[in-house]
Amino acid sequence: MPKKSYSIFVFFIIAALVVAGIITYNRSKLESNFKQVELVMSLNELRELSYQEGYDEIELLVKIKNSGINSIAVHEDTLENLAFSGKILYFSDKELNKLNFFLKPIDLFKKIQPSPGEAYIIFNDKNDYLRIKENLQRQLGEDLVRDLGFFPYKGLKVKGSEEKLADLGLGFSDEDIELVRNLGFQIILRLKNFSQINKEDIEFKFKESDKTGKVSGMVFEGESVLGYPSKENLIYTAELLKIKEYPFGIIEFAGQKGIEAVAYQASELAVRVHSITKEEMEIISKQIATERWIRAAKERKVRIFYIKPFMKSSSNLIEENLSYTRTIKEELEANGFKTGRASILSASYQEPKIFILLLILGVISGGLILLKNVFSLKKYQEYPLLFLGILFSLLLLFLNQEIFLIKLMALLSALIFPTLAIINNERYFLGNNNSIFKDTQDILKNYPSFVLMIKQILTGYFRIILITLSGALLIAALLSNNEFMLGIEQFSGIKISYLVPLLLVLAIMWLKVNKGKLMILENIKKPILIEHVILMMFFAVFLVIYISRSGNFSFLPVLSIEEKIRIFLEKTLIARPRNKEFLIGYPALLLAMSMNYLKIKEFKIPIIIIGTIGPVTLINTFCHIHTPFLFSMLRTFNGVWLGLALGLIAVTIFYYLVKIFREKINYEKV
Repeated sequence: MPKKSYSIFVFFIIAALVVAGIITYNRSKLESNFKQVELVMSLNELRELSYQEGYDEIELLVKIKNSGINSIAVHEDTLENLAFSGKILYFSDKELNKLNFFLKPIDLFKKIQPSPGEAYIIFNDKNDYLRIKENLQRQLGEDLVRDLGFFPYKGLKVKGSEEKLADLGLGFSDEDIELVRNLGFQIILRLKNFSQINKEDIEFKFKESDKTGKVSGMVFEGESVLGYPSKENLIYTAELLKIKEYPFGIIEFAGQKGIEAVAYQASELAVRVHSITKEEMEIISKQIATERWIRAAKERKVRIFYIKPFMKSSSNLIEENLSYTRTIKEELEANGFKTGRASILSASYQEPKIFILLLILGVISGGLILLKNVFSLKKYQEYPLLFLGILFSLLLLFLNQEIFLIKLMALLSALIFPTLAIINNERYFLGNNNSIFKDTQDILKNYPSFVLMIKQILTGYFRIILITLSGALLIAALLSNNEFMLGIEQFSGIKISYLVPLLLVLAIMWLKVNKGKLMILENIKKPILIEHVILMMFFAVFLVIYISRSGNFSFLPVLSIEEKIRIFLEKTLIARPRNKEFLIGYPALLLAMSMNYLKIKEFKIPIIIIGTIGPVTLINTFCHIHTPFLFSMLRTFNGVWLGLALGLIAVTIFYYLVKIFREKINYEKV
């Protein structure tokens, strides 16, 4: 195919890459100033720790602050913690019935007749009584919350199950807020949602929070965000957050219901939060936990660490937790971060619509070059396809489907460019245009130069990397906005992007080898040999492992030796390349090219398919858009040079083994 037939599409790709360079440059500048991490611990959990260890609460808080914790999370009161702190007496109907024998002789209690499904609350303080009563009436209804005449105390009789009442958030304690502020902490508020909430209730909750003064941010508590399930209420929550300029947390892997709706409306205030669950804290080591925190900051833009204390297995649990928080702060600073109020992406770069269209044009052009490689399209076919692609994109933009369009184009880029990188360089795999040898017999007489082979496979290798990286940069630019960088929206089709390029390369290579004929019937008629069965079983197992280990979650565990390699590479290279990229993909690519140069046909296509994992993994690195761009570039660079080094070692060993084997055959023939 003449090179000039690609010129218009190459031009569009270059234009798109220029735009991608502008966008990623601005994104990198933003990310370089996005380096402050907020270290947070829960007041309730610290109280539990001090109570468990018989340690003074205020002394523990002072030491925790000195160890590096910036902020304290203050939860809404619940009936349980109010009772625990001695502010109320709280009885269910069952508990009150048990005490009935002792209470009946006392005149004060004669008026109380326990009814099924009721709870009884007696207050020490009038302000607590007023606050709790209003919160309960809003969440349960006035009919279910009645005054309980209990002179000289204030009391309430509440209708509701123990489970329902226990989960209600009842506002913030003035004493807790004052304690935390006086010790110099910033405050993170934990607001609770409740069923049947309305706009007035949301406004009331925010007015309650106003009493705490200026806060560092909010992290919603429980399974849902304030206002859920009503979308209108969630939008109102977002509006109040923007009015009050309260940053709010998106808790990783928690899947809080309604968080996406709030984050869409107030993405400029969203902050990624990481936490290790109580269950994990019972089994995790301090070292692994610390490594996990640092990875979250470096690789996923997490800027609030919600740190839970160790509660078990130590002779000096207080000191262990102080050491733990000190280590987290020290490791953060050693990796170029600061601690304080969480950085937010409020000044994110929003690309103009024309930039999006140019990026899309680059993706479409890449797809058309791939189609031309496979089907030899004529100009009268390719230009209408280009026009239809542009028209389709404009239509989606007109219909306000920009996010869908961006996701679609990012996925297409992830499918097209790794495939194009291999197919556009097929001569390094299927042809031997640069070789002076015509066939195997010629090679036996005049064995090919090792240096010439290395030059050829290096040329092919870097051509593949550059084409793949072009697609990766288009993805990085397409997804460079708040919604994607904060994980509100994510690249769609991770598993597809891992598998489809391999299948496309397999299909196209099959057609190339068979000169455009499928040859299916001819191959079906051939007898199946035991080696064919073994080969198919091997690839079936390989694909299952490959797909299951792609993405964030897998049913296959990480081996201990693999985890050690990961940690070593993280500490040595800062940005750890993916194992399947530099250990499998790139070495297999180099091996396939050397097999082509040495005219070895057996198992070449399977090796090419395995080698395609390298470009596929490279482009996938940039699909994880919450990872800083420069970190992804460093990860890619490390994968490329490590894969090249291992591949050259493998190719060198392979070259001389083949040479020895062929010399032996040649000698035996003589």
